[in-house]
Amino acid sequence: MVKFFYTGDIKLTAENIKAIVAGSEFLCCKHLKAYCEEFLMGNVGLSNCIDYYQLGKIFNLKVLIKTAFDFILSKFREFREISNFDKLTEDELAEVVSCDRLNAENEDVVFEAVVHWVNADLDVREEVFPRIAPLIRFPFCTQTMLTDKICCSSLVLKSECIQLAHEAVCEMKWETLMPCNTATFDRVVTSPFGLYLIEKSNCYFVEPKLKRLTTLPWKPADKWSTLAFIDGKIFAFGGGPASKSVKSINLKESNPKWKSEQEMLHEVFNPIIVQFANKVYAYRCGWGTSVTQEFDPALNEWRMRSQIPGCCCGSAVALGDKIYVVGGIERVCYSYDPKNDEW
Repeated sequence: MVKFFYTGDIKLTAENIKAIVAGSEFLCCKHLKAYCEEFLMGNVGLSNCIDYYQLGKIFNLKVLIKTAFDFILSKFREFREISNFDKLTEDELAEVVSCDRLNAENEDVVFEAVVHWVNADLDVREEVFPRIAPLIRFPFCTQTMLTDKICCSSLVLKSECIQLAHEAVCEMKWETLMPCNTATFDRVVTSPFGLYLIEKSNCYFVEPKLKRLTTLPWKPADKWSTLAFIDGKIFAFGGGPASKSVKSINLKESNPKWKSEQEMLHEVFNPIIVQFANKVYAYRCGWGTSVTQEFDPALNEWRMRSQIPGCCCGSAVALGDKIYVVGGIERVCYSYDPKNDEW
C-alpha cells in the first residue's frame, strides 16, 4: 500500500485483496477502495461469491454487493457448488430465497438448499427453519418432492411448517398429475390405500390424500375378467368365454406376472366380486348362469352358496352385516346374509 501511495501502482491478487480493501477503508483511500471493488467484481465466481458478497456488506461496496448477489441468484440451482453457501447468515439466506429473480426450475431446489443450510449447523439452525420455511413457495414444488420428501422431512414435521406443505398438496390440481383423461381408463380397482387406474397396458396407482400418482408395471388381464384388490394383490376372476380361472398379480414385485390361484367351482363370465369379513364372494346372474360362490383364503377353498333369487348384472357392496347386489338394467337390489346364507 505504501508503494501505491508513491507510485499509484499496486498488484491485486485473490490472496491480498481482502487486506488491501480493509486498509483502504481504514485509511479512507477512496480511489484504492474503488480499484479493489472493480477487481473483486471482475472475479466473482462459484468459489468466492459468498465471501465477496459478505465482504461488500462489511465495507459498503454497493456495486460488488449487487454483482455477487446477482451471481448467487443466477447460480442458485447449483448451490452445492457454491463455496461457503452454508456460511450465509439467516438474513442473507432469507434475502436470497425470497428473491423473485432466483434461478430455480422449481421450488424443490429452494427447499433442498434451505435444508442443506440448516443441517450445516443443526443444533443452532433447527429453530431458524420455521422462520425461513414460509419463504419457500411450496405450491411450486413438484408432486414427488412434496409427498416423498417435504411431508416426510423431520425438519418440517418437528416445526409448525407441516401445514404449509399440506396446503401445497391440497392446491395441486389433478389434471397436472394424471397422464390422460380418466375417461380413457378401462378399469378402476379400489384398495384401502388408493386407486389402481388401468388403461390397456398401463397401470397407475393414485393416493388421493397425498395427491400422488405412481406408474406401475402391468400385464394385461382378460378383458372379461373382474379385477379386485385382495391381501395386497390384484386378482382376476373369470373371463370370456365363461371361465373358472382365478389369477393374481403382485405389483410390488420388480417384474410382476399373473399367477394361477385356486379355481372357482363354476365357470363365470365377468362375475360380480365383493369382499365380506375374511371371505370373497363371486356372483353371476345372466347369460344362462345364476351362481353364488364363496372363497375362504385361509382354507384356500371355494364352495357354492344360495343362488340370487333374480337376475342382476350390476355391482355389489358389503354394508353392515350384509352384502347388497344392486343395479343393472333390471334396476333391482338384493341383500344377502353371508352368515345364514340367505337372500
